[in-house]
This record gives sequence, structure tokens and C-alpha cells, in this order.
Amino acid sequence: MTARASLGVVSLLAAAAVAGQSPRFPQYADDLRAAETLLSQGDFAGVIERLRGWPERLPERPEARHFLGLAHYRLRDFGAAAEHLSAALARERKGSAAWRQTVEVLGAAYYFEGRWTDAQPLLALAADWRPDDSELLYSLAMSSMHSGRSDQARIAFAKIFQVDTDSAQAFLLAAKLMVQESLFDDAEALILAALDREPDLPGATYELGAIAFRKGDYRHAQELLRRELERNPGLAPAWHSLGEARLAAGEQTEAVEALKRAIWLDKRSFASYLLLARIYFDRGALELAHDTVGRAIEIQPRSYEAHFLQSRIYYKRGEVDLARRQMSIAEGMRREANRPEP
Repeated sequence: MTARASLGVVSLLAAAAVAGQSPRFPQYADDLRAAETLLSQGDFAGVIERLRGWPERLPERPEARHFLGLAHYRLRDFGAAAEHLSAALARERKGSAAWRQTVEVLGAAYYFEGRWTDAQPLLALAADWRPDDSELLYSLAMSSMHSGRSDQARIAFAKIFQVDTDSAQAFLLAAKLMVQESLFDDAEALILAALDREPDLPGATYELGAIAFRKGDYRHAQELLRRELERNPGLAPAWHSLGEARLAAGEQTEAVEALKRAIWLDKRSFASYLLLARIYFDRGALELAHDTVGRAIEIQPRSYEAHFLQSRIYYKRGEVDLARRQMSIAEGMRREANRPEP
């Protein structure tokens, strides 16, 4: 997931705080000005330290809450960011620069917390005044999708990819992205709506086949994929998916034939090479498995799965030193993949 919020310091926040502020708290204005400077310098912990006591002392003022929310957001403490920003939003003047920033950053904080229902209306507001921001639109689409607003998700995705929001392509596009999030029922409904608009829409039946496969209905998946391939025999991903469905149904020989066709159509199909190599390995065809997984490694040299399979092949062939070397490479890649980001 990705989301981005506008985090530049809103100008004149400290000055706005002074207007209408009780003269008993001149330190408040000083601390806000200092927080502006700290925020612009990237000292987010300093902002929090400087302002932490003010929300309790001046609960009706939004400025300290705003700055605290921004600082916690930049420190990726999205729960604390949401707490402060939601309090600020209730007190800021609607339509002001500060209010707009709060709307957007609060929406992003909810997004990163997976609070889709809370994030969606805020991101929708922000997208109205930043309609060309693709990352904002993506965050809106994902929040809409996960909060059950498939129509709003479709519209946002269509805007990102610059297609007519009510076209069959828009429905299919949204469905593809929903499949990636395992929202199969919603995706299926969108594809059927797309086919209502355009019965011969290229790729639609393939997507239905992929959904049937993910649901575990391998026979129906094969039927749909074969139907797609009758119209579009050059669609390599459909041949790969048909190979997966046939293998899942216990039809190894048929799976091999489908995967070969996927590879012949797309020489860079790493997934097809790897799955085919696994089938060869399971059938004891070690030379074929070795050559096939070697091709997969050429395509994706940093694949743990491919190097692990290569190690198993070497063990089966009695080449223990080569097997250990490949296993060492595979384990190094797994450690690298599991290393936390700085």
C-alpha cells in the first residue's frame, strides 16, 4: 500500500493562534513558532516534546494538536497522529489551509492504520482539490474498496488510468485490483457488470477464471480459461493460469502442456518456468527440472524459491556440494527478504 500526504508546514499557523488567544498564555505562541521551525527541520520528536502539554492546557485550540499530529505522522505513529488530528479537525476553520492539511494527513493516517471507513470520506475530500494526484487517488480507491464502496473505488481507479469511469474497461480494471486484495466476490460482480456493457470484453473471462481458481473451483476455472483462450489464444497469462488450474485438479500432463504454451508466448514468464520445473522435479525428470529452473534463475536471479528448488534437484542427483551451495544462496536471499526496513 502507498499513501502520501501534504506535510509542508502550513504558514501563519502560529500567527493564527495568537489572534483570539488569551494573553495569559504568551508561551503558547512562542512554542508554536518553535514547533514550526522544528517541523521544517525534521525534528519531529522535538515538536512533540515542545507541545505535549498544550492540548490539556488549551483544549479548545487546534494548533498544537495540528503540529503534534503532523509530527506523530512523520514518526509513523499513525494512531497518535489520528488522535491529535481528529481533535484539530473539529476545531479548525473549515476550508482553511490548516483544515485542508488536517483532512489529508488524517485520511492518510487512517489509511495506514487500515481504518478504511474513516479514511475514505477524508481522502475523497482531499481528492476533490487534488484531482491529479495519483497516489492520493490510489489511497482513496483502496479505502473505498475495503470499506465496501466498490463504485467509488471504480471511479478512482478509472481516474488514475484515465479511462471513462462508466466504461466496461473501468469495471474490469477495478476488478483486477480487487482480486489482488482477495476481494473476489466484489471483483466478480464488477466483471459481470463489465460484460453486461461489453459482452466480448477482452480479458474479462480470463479474470473470472482467475477468480474461480483462487476460490478453489478448479473445474470452473478451466472452463472459463479455455473460453478466453478460444477468443485469445495468444494470452500467455491465461495459459499459465490454465496450467495452475489443471495441476490443482491433478492433471499434471495437461498442466505441462499449458505451461509450455505460456512460455512459448512469453520467454520471460518466470512463474511458468518455476511451476514447470516443480512438476518435472515431482515426476523425477531431474535434468528437465534443472534446465527449467535454471532459466527461471536467469530471469529472477534473486528468487529464493528458484534457488531452493535448484538445491533440492542437486540433492536428488547426489551432487551434495552444489546442493549446499545453492541452499546457502537461497537462505541468504530469505534473510535479506525478511530483514526489516531501516
